[in-house]
Amino acid sequence: MNSLYKLLFLTGIIGLLFVSCENDYGLRKESTPVFESASINPVSFTFGDSVTLTARITDPATTLTMLTYEIVSEDRIITSGEIPIGGDAQEVSHAIFVPLLKNQADNSAVQVNLIARNVLKGTASTRITDLTGNRPVYNQLYLVTDNGTVVILEPQATDKNKYQAGELTIDTSFRFRIAEKLNADNTIDYTGDVYGNVNGRIAMINETGESAFVYAPEADYIKEIIFDHYGLSIATTGSNLSDEDLILTVFTRQDINGESFLVLQRSLQNGKTYSLFNELADPQNIYNPDFFERTADDKVAFLGKTGEYTIYYNPVRKNIFVGVDNPSYPDYLLACGWGLGYPTNITSEQIASVYPDHHRTHTDWGFDHVMKYVLLRQTDEGVYQGTFYTPGDHDHYASFKPFENTGWGNEKQAGSFTFTGEQIISGNNNWDIPNGEDDPVIESANYRFTINLNDNTVHIEKVALIRQTTFNGVKRN
Repeated sequence: MNSLYKLLFLTGIIGLLFVSCENDYGLRKESTPVFESASINPVSFTFGDSVTLTARITDPATTLTMLTYEIVSEDRIITSGEIPIGGDAQEVSHAIFVPLLKNQADNSAVQVNLIARNVLKGTASTRITDLTGNRPVYNQLYLVTDNGTVVILEPQATDKNKYQAGELTIDTSFRFRIAEKLNADNTIDYTGDVYGNVNGRIAMINETGESAFVYAPEADYIKEIIFDHYGLSIATTGSNLSDEDLILTVFTRQDINGESFLVLQRSLQNGKTYSLFNELADPQNIYNPDFFERTADDKVAFLGKTGEYTIYYNPVRKNIFVGVDNPSYPDYLLACGWGLGYPTNITSEQIASVYPDHHRTHTDWGFDHVMKYVLLRQTDEGVYQGTFYTPGDHDHYASFKPFENTGWGNEKQAGSFTFTGEQIISGNNNWDIPNGEDDPVIESANYRFTINLNDNTVHIEKVALIRQTTFNGVKRN
């Protein structure tokens, strides 16, 4: 009797186990999934884009659990992954990013291998064929360093898979990304293809990806970059500095009026173009437009008379101007007084955060240092040009006069001139921009003064010295 009871008890337990299995997984019955359909859209695509996998998978006897895929071309697995599935029927629609691999041929045959599994490890496989993968083609690419330098890479005439830039003045080591598109502010637009570092190699990345790194040994700077889009590698050619190049390592530090400058004494030649390196090539730097024409981020042409100059670079104001020993007529006029400043795009707030109570305007009455006055360059016989920020944006006031030398010689009184263009100057003695209660508010801006001593006229025009970036001669504002 006891044996019969035990037998019935065990039979009941086993039955309950079967019921439990049926509730959790369906009937414990050997079966395999079935691919009712499977396709990739589009059938012809570009490596670096996404494709959509659609499939219908059924298994009426056993619950589905996983769909795995691998995309293969030229006997290499380009990408693979898993897609969870369930139930006894599953409609799949899944986007898959198809990366571009090193040495990937164009117009390549591609296939997608699929394996479906159920909870009892039953499997079924299928293959999608007649797919074509194409290499991306770019008219140009942008190499963007982590410090904001942008270089245009253009395809070589002999090898469209290689993108090249020359005549550069890039640091010998830098981190970078290579982008198909840029935003208006010269940052990377990630709606296009972007290349960076993936496990120590150049590959496609998104916003969360890392920058790649390059180093050119035994050189002072990098003058040429080649991006091999087929081999996904970058090559550089280094070069050494010449005596004509401008680099901050040869500048010395000097404190002027409580501000820290980097200065360099050297000969400058009229009409000569000088190459700029490192910080001096920062697109945000403003080179005094009366003495320099910036022809590219890393090049300036000198407009002044050939001679000996001191170059002044202010890293906070991000501007560069020149000075000479004992400037005087007829080569120069000097404007000193209150409310002028060499052009800069750095705001008074930014300047004051480093140098309290300092502003974009910096001149004062006197000639004991170069911050107290500004130079006007002779552009023709009896004609002088100076471009200054005025009046101060903190007080909207200026009062100054041009002089022929630093000994207060031959001052130029306002009442002696006829003013044309922007009517911002008043007064008979000092050149005033007043800020009285009944005076109009004059916009603080960069104004160019052209003083003609031949006919005693002064033409004043407002000039826009916005940050302007040039890549290999191609301008972007």
